[in-house]
Amino acid sequence: MAGGGSAPAMKMSDVFILLGVTFLLGGLFIHGLVSPVGVDSESEAYTSGASLLKGDSMQFTIEAVDQSSFSIEIFDEGGSVLLTESFDLASGDSESIDFEADEKGFYSFSIEFSDGSGDVLVDVDRKLLIDFIIYPLGAVCIVFGIAKRKDEQGKEALDAVLEPSD
Repeated sequence: MAGGGSAPAMKMSDVFILLGVTFLLGGLFIHGLVSPVGVDSESEAYTSGASLLKGDSMQFTIEAVDQSSFSIEIFDEGGSVLLTESFDLASGDSESIDFEADEKGFYSFSIEFSDGSGDVLVDVDRKLLIDFIIYPLGAVCIVFGIAKRKDEQGKEALDAVLEPSD
């Protein structure tokens, strides 16, 4: 510290409360800030992927900005093509493509516009809802931190000046 003093140690209850709030806010950012990606015929194909368990699914929603033609391909870990489809959309139209994983693995996809442009939104739906474990974990940390804080406050020594009464 600048004045030569020392900072008090951080209490364990504060650590758990801070950790729980971080989990909850992080989960909101992970799940809430999904935005579509703009792709056009001039740029490279939009490629990405996801690790899926058996029964998990990916939903692709493509909305055309203008008259567009695009194709979508989905690959498994070995690189073999599982799905290939092509679509033509008028301006303002949208198309939704669903893919469900038959087995556990990493699945990659490629969406390429041959004409026009559009917005691509990819939504991964988990069968086991493992992505949402962060919320109960954060809530447990906050509740434990608050309980620990109440316990620590009950055990604190009171500093007081005792004056003898004459």
